[in-house]
Amino acid sequence: MRPFIALCFVLFSIHLYAQPKNWSDPATWGGTKPVAGQAVTIPAGEHIILNENPPQLAGLTINGTLEFASLDIELRADWILVNGTLQVGTAANPYSYQAVIELGGADVNENIMGMGTRGILVVGTLELHGVTPQIPFTRINANATAGATQLTLAQTVNWSTGDQILIAPTDFYQAAGGNSVTQFTSISGLSGTTLNLGDPLNAYRYGSLQYVTANGLSTSQGTLPNLDSAQALTPLILDERALVANVSRNIHIQAPDDALWQNQGFGVHVMVMGQNSVAYVEGVQILRGGQAGILARYPFHFHQKSYSGNQFAADASGEYFRNSAILHSAQRGIVIHGTCGVEVSKNIIYDVRGHGIFTEDAVERRNVIDSNVVLLVRNPLAGDELKNHETGNFGSSGFWISNPDNTLTHNWAGDCEGFGFWLAFPSRPFGMNNGVLHTDGFLLQPNRLAFGVFDANTAHSNRLDGIRLDDPEIDEDGNTFPLQYSSTSNGREPEWNSTTRQRFELENYQVWKNGRGGIWDRAVWPTNTGAISADNCGRFFAGSGADGLIQNCLVIGTSLNHLLNGTDRSPFNETLGGNETPVAFATYHSTFDIRNNIVVNFPLVDSTRSGVFATEDYYTRPVDKGQYRNLNNVQLNSFTGVKLEAQYPWFKLTGALWDPHGNWTGQPGNSYFVYDDPFFTFGQSPVSVGANAGGVFVQGPFYGINDFVINRANLYYEDLMALDVRRFQNGTEVGLWEIEEAGATDWLLAHMRHFAAHPSGEYWLSFPGIDTVRDIAFSVENMLSTDDSLVIGIEYSGKWAITQVYSSSFANFMDSAHAAWPESFALKHVYRQVPSKDSLRTETYWHDSTANMVWVHVQGGIAMSWNPNDYPETSDEKLYRLFNLRVYGTRKPDVPEDSSGNTGLKQPETKQFRAYPNPASDHITLDVKEFSVTGLHAVVVDIQGRILVYEEMDKEPERINLHGFPAGIYQVLLMDGESILARTRFVLIK
Repeated sequence: MRPFIALCFVLFSIHLYAQPKNWSDPATWGGTKPVAGQAVTIPAGEHIILNENPPQLAGLTINGTLEFASLDIELRADWILVNGTLQVGTAANPYSYQAVIELGGADVNENIMGMGTRGILVVGTLELHGVTPQIPFTRINANATAGATQLTLAQTVNWSTGDQILIAPTDFYQAAGGNSVTQFTSISGLSGTTLNLGDPLNAYRYGSLQYVTANGLSTSQGTLPNLDSAQALTPLILDERALVANVSRNIHIQAPDDALWQNQGFGVHVMVMGQNSVAYVEGVQILRGGQAGILARYPFHFHQKSYSGNQFAADASGEYFRNSAILHSAQRGIVIHGTCGVEVSKNIIYDVRGHGIFTEDAVERRNVIDSNVVLLVRNPLAGDELKNHETGNFGSSGFWISNPDNTLTHNWAGDCEGFGFWLAFPSRPFGMNNGVLHTDGFLLQPNRLAFGVFDANTAHSNRLDGIRLDDPEIDEDGNTFPLQYSSTSNGREPEWNSTTRQRFELENYQVWKNGRGGIWDRAVWPTNTGAISADNCGRFFAGSGADGLIQNCLVIGTSLNHLLNGTDRSPFNETLGGNETPVAFATYHSTFDIRNNIVVNFPLVDSTRSGVFATEDYYTRPVDKGQYRNLNNVQLNSFTGVKLEAQYPWFKLTGALWDPHGNWTGQPGNSYFVYDDPFFTFGQSPVSVGANAGGVFVQGPFYGINDFVINRANLYYEDLMALDVRRFQNGTEVGLWEIEEAGATDWLLAHMRHFAAHPSGEYWLSFPGIDTVRDIAFSVENMLSTDDSLVIGIEYSGKWAITQVYSSSFANFMDSAHAAWPESFALKHVYRQVPSKDSLRTETYWHDSTANMVWVHVQGGIAMSWNPNDYPETSDEKLYRLFNLRVYGTRKPDVPEDSSGNTGLKQPETKQFRAYPNPASDHITLDVKEFSVTGLHAVVVDIQGRILVYEEMDKEPERINLHGFPAGIYQVLLMDGESILARTRFVLIK
């Protein structure tokens, strides 16, 4: 029997040990209850029920359990340290009374376990479960004028008289003279869907759905435009109705409204610290939160729950902060720091200094951020900013998301001084986690991690763009810089011909009434699907992306929600810079395909960027055919796009823009949108598409001349020399195209010197500022067949005898030692010399050494170095069939250099080394015996300057594998840090 008796004793002891005790019972405290100003500790193993309002405590340490009784309770202390458990309600039985936890530590230098004061400091378990509204937010369903005291809601809600509510603006940021901002008020009465306000409405609120009809927009459904099956997937309803959110919760965590709060922004904070802490929080209102200018003091903060040093430990799966409200914060809203896998959902954040929802070090992954509302975000006050990106040109945003591997769905960001959503993925992590490693053992690279989910989010009434995918941190101070994002399956830079790069989607989002644009996305392979963008300023879709898609989007230039507060775009937003006239799409210089969209109300504005397409984005090519890929877009009450001049004289925009689908003219065919200038129009019958449209239409084709390399002294993307092009017709000059030399400070789009030529003209090229042209190469595009030809005269020194003129589908940027490769290998067309200009025929040339000109009759249709089966009909390769033309010579022996020794531009001296075999088929070996291999790298670049291989030289000779590279010409650079020590070229054959 003794074992049985012992067991009974143990069970009885456990029962006594876990038996809850009431705070109000003096026996709980050894006979004397805590008094005001006392620092109280609940010992480990003790479970105390807080069944009365205790006096103001100096501090409260919970090593056991403190549970709130089913009563209205107020708990006031300087701080609360939770090593054990703080329990208010349960998930199954939420706390239904009123609880107030006020933390008022007055010593701003007090630091409890490194977590400061005025906080709930959690290294144990935090369980807060209040009662939440069944519908936390809804929309109005009828327009409401400024001064109104009543709103009509879109649905019946279970709210109560006296509840606190927010009413989001529906106009531009701080419109109506600054009155159109998020309004905080209360409910003075509620009946059905009619809600009475405690204060008059501060500005007009829009409250009607808008429907797309065949005639434009209407507040009632009407006849739809003719849509095919692909277009029918595009949204047809614009919803800019004001959001109304209920922020009342029955558990309050707050700072006192004292001088420390009012003068220093020293508020309350909740910090869930480390891997041993656990937090389940819902139904809570945090009032007067965050501590201005102090790191890690935020209203609610998951802190370092998933990392140990540089190593990932575990996701904090199952933990959450949801259905809560944060009102008035001096330092951010909800912060996820060094934590993965938590849920942040259905929260309402209002009046915040700093970013609203913030992922701190760019290592935060697999978090679910769903159905949160962030309204009225402002920059920190001067000196209080923790990161430079929370102030300055951009400023604090609704959501700062620094790692792509997260889920963002159904969130709402409005009335923010910066962006609504700032997706800022850096090349490395920062802060406490700046050494976190990826699964491959190397430093994490967030801007190459696979993208998570971005679906059904809304951004409106923000000062800048609704969504910004760009400009991540570049240092610990929080400075930012443009950086292109690419989603990959392995989190690393894609190698040449790699299958690791992935297409990713930003879908079903809504961006409206934003002060600078709808979305800016600097990314590779982004897909924008099902978005609604309306009433923004400037370009609604823009960025510096590559191979993107914009499809099945509804884009509305100006809706019925216009001028209702008396505020238009330009007068209000003129300080933001740029042209605020709405235009639907940046063209991304044709790197995006834009299809199956419905575009409404983008009219022509005289000589201004306006309409559906922002044509000033056509700058990388002299002839642009990208509209061929912009298919099936419905334009209602819209003009396709105004043709603009280049902003500066040292670059040019596309001269000839192809309109194969008749987007401008209404007639599909071979028409080109060109400047109304004889250089383009001579001898043709121009067709106008509208007064002040910036150009006219003429019949093509037009050929593009681009990528000038003079005397082997520059790479093709460094063609910054001045260029004059004169068009002649029957020996008479009829047009001039001039581009100034780009100076050292004229960096903006400097490499955009090109021209579009019509086969009916003759063109004379000269290069002011270059005394001697002895070797010239350039690219030629859109000469698709042997029927395409063009006569070009090129300034060329009479002191040099021409060695060869040839065209080639390979790059022409090799040196003269490699110019005589066999035609069968190099796919070269060697041009034949003729005795006079009158003798010119296709693929011939004549050197007029007296006039210092060489005349070339260029012919198209040459064989390409790529397999046509590898490319679709819409590819650049097939649309342009780019090839290269080169004219080079040798010095005549009887002609010396001039007295200055000038023979034209000179290429900087660089050592050569050998790569063998050359030509190569599957690998090359580098002969670098004369160089020390310590700290050196071998870099392989293609003819477009893209880095394909970057390898440390750890042995000699170095062998580089070329499997997967296409045939072509490559360059190998031997580099020491950023310095090029030597270079060589090689040819790869397959």
